[in-house]
Amino acid sequence: MNIKLDIIDKKIIHELDINSRQPNSKIAKTLGISKQVVGFRIQKLLKEKVISFFYPIVDISKLGFTVHKNFLRLQNIDRKKEEQLIKFLINHPNVVWVASCDGKFDLAFGTWAKDVIFLDKTITELNLKFSKYLSERQVATIIKGEYFIRDYLVSKSLINSNRESFFGAIPSPVNIDKNDWAILFSLSINSRISDVDLSKKINLSADAIAKRIRKLEKIGVIRHYNIVPNESVYPYLHYKVLIGLKSSSQDNEKTIRNYCKNNLNIVYLVKSFGPWEFELDLEVESVEKFREIMMDIKNKFSEFLKDYSVLDIYKVHKYNFCPSIH
Repeated sequence: MNIKLDIIDKKIIHELDINSRQPNSKIAKTLGISKQVVGFRIQKLLKEKVISFFYPIVDISKLGFTVHKNFLRLQNIDRKKEEQLIKFLINHPNVVWVASCDGKFDLAFGTWAKDVIFLDKTITELNLKFSKYLSERQVATIIKGEYFIRDYLVSKSLINSNRESFFGAIPSPVNIDKNDWAILFSLSINSRISDVDLSKKINLSADAIAKRIRKLEKIGVIRHYNIVPNESVYPYLHYKVLIGLKSSSQDNEKTIRNYCKNNLNIVYLVKSFGPWEFELDLEVESVEKFREIMMDIKNKFSEFLKDYSVLDIYKVHKYNFCPSIH
């Protein structure tokens, strides 16, 4: 059952989506409420499981990897076996994202890979265990991913002018050491972990931790810190739209990107190489709102839109774009 959010909840979630690592005191100052109220509200949102994850947007290309999205249609599978499949993906060190959905596909997941051979190894493991339950699989490689702040949560007068944050897919690794990796991995589990608590996990002082995080931000490994809502209680519907184009050009891509940046309900855009050119993620208050946006997309992109598929994302099981082995 969906939780009802009041305006303070929405503003706090919005602030966490702008920067989920910012302290309660900063959120309180921005919103003009007490630090205690902010702390209480965040704990309430966590207790009610409105928010699933606080995480950093990691530019995986800076670590030397690419991300590949896999979309599965299942067959002849019961609930127990499907749960085993999901558990396998959640626990797999090469899988960074897992989601259950309705529509053309039943399950979607993302894998990181250094190269095609590495990707093939991961897919082979999946096939060995579950191939008889897979009737179709489509794979799309992420060329660029862009996140947009959830400005639909607040009034237009509060809209953040810098909505987007991105990560690339062309490997261009930077030099980071084992302590940087440890910091990245801990932040990817919970981006709100304090420098003091990080220093207890990693044999460094809190000041050294803070300095290394600033370095990771400066060199572009960490792009942003935001949230993943829990679809089962979050009072907005989550749709992923897979868009195929008749013709792809810089002008067409710019049109799509500008549209997504200016539509407050679009929270994620992926340019991909595969069966379709783009993935759009939308969060809307109703099916009617979704239909309204899709009608607008079909009208505005009619000259170059070939086809599209809609997935209703009803559960995100895993979201951690930091490779767990290196």
